[in-house]
Amino acid sequence: MGIDGVEGMLRVTPWTTKQDSIIRELGHLGAAAVAAAIEHECGIVRSIHSIECRASRIHASLRVQQVCPECGVVGLRLNRQSGLCPKCTEILHLNEAKAFNELLEAERAAASDAGEIEALKRENAMVRKRNSRTCRKYGLRTMRERPRGGQDGLDSPLDGSL
Repeated sequence: MGIDGVEGMLRVTPWTTKQDSIIRELGHLGAAAVAAAIEHECGIVRSIHSIECRASRIHASLRVQQVCPECGVVGLRLNRQSGLCPKCTEILHLNEAKAFNELLEAERAAASDAGEIEALKRENAMVRKRNSRTCRKYGLRTMRERPRGGQDGLDSPLDGSL
């Protein structure tokens, strides 16, 4: 039975300000999403056509627009690769570049510690100079003048037998 005992008549429920605000807030998701939200929030089932008519009456757009998943901005064109708005895409690229820079710095520090290498070079130069002075002072053969295989009975430092 319908209203006043008349068959086939539907009960008309007036629109509330809450339903209007749901249309304005979620209009960018489309009429079907607004209908589901009104049913969930207010407990009233509205047809898609009635939502479209009400949105037109209150000058609210139901055009489906893209939403950035990172910052929630509505209506901007999203990047196809990242799926983010231009601002969030640039932030993503900046963070990736910073992370890569940190990785490169860590690799560079591990591969060649400039201070340590310089200290080793200085120590090597001191030892070579001391050896050269000793050879000149006592008339000994230098490393270059000595045979490499230890043929004269002396082990050469170059053959790895130290």
